[in-house]
Amino acid sequence: MVKRHAGWCLPLVAVFWAWSSFSTLYGALPDSSLYLVGVGPGDPDLMTLRAIEAIKKADLIFCTDGLEAKLADYLDGKQVIKGYWRLFEYYGQDISQLEGEERVRAEQLAKKRDEFINMVRTNIANKKTVVILDSGDPLVYGPWAWCLEEFEDLKPVVVPGISCFNAANAALRRGVTNASATKSVILTANDWPGKTDTIERLSVHQATMVIFTMRAEFDYFIRQLRTHYPPETPVAVVKYAGYADREEVIQATLGDIYERIDPKALPFEYLIYVGDFLTYRHKSQQQSSAAAGASKN
Repeated sequence: MVKRHAGWCLPLVAVFWAWSSFSTLYGALPDSSLYLVGVGPGDPDLMTLRAIEAIKKADLIFCTDGLEAKLADYLDGKQVIKGYWRLFEYYGQDISQLEGEERVRAEQLAKKRDEFINMVRTNIANKKTVVILDSGDPLVYGPWAWCLEEFEDLKPVVVPGISCFNAANAALRRGVTNASATKSVILTANDWPGKTDTIERLSVHQATMVIFTMRAEFDYFIRQLRTHYPPETPVAVVKYAGYADREEVIQATLGDIYERIDPKALPFEYLIYVGDFLTYRHKSQQQSSAAAGASKN
């Protein structure tokens, strides 16, 4: 009897093992009623398994028009609310101190933000799971980071995503920490009012720098970089990082970048890389060292 049943027991064991593995793989999502989810840059296949699980769990999803279109297959049948992006401006500030058009804009944003906060709290009070979707990684220059402070009492869970920085590194096919004289990478963005870590000050170190541009002025970036980086410094622009059919890399130097790029033709989704890592080669370094040693002899 034992021998007769051994044959069909093995498939059952295999099925159980596969189900357990699948369950373990998809069971990593921490429990919460509120999730801030990074869905990666570019194409949907750069989204993580954990992000997909969070979307499956959601009763209510906040996202942009672009993300709704990109993730249509995953959002099918879900309640999706749009129109609440970029609510971080003036958050936590005393807008009564502002004047004119800025005061009007701040009050409009505050009203919109209060609507959003009320919707989130009302749905969670009604035992709903709320998911906020953001491109890339939500905590690298993401517009939703303020939510973690606002809803701290709800213990929100952040699902990390692949940043456009990671996708652009892959497009460059270069190790951003590999260079002849430096090992550090500075991530930065436009010089926002009140911030002291300006591009010009950061460029003093001449480390590898990656600029999240977000429609900021390309000419301004190049002017600031040229303050301390020499003209021969390699520079690259990565457009549409993570999109298999649109991704593009343009390489030049700070001295001749305008011969390769028309700033007016740049899209919203591009990053600027500056540093010797773009041209660094391990073998060339070894050959140079060998040649220097031979000349001494």
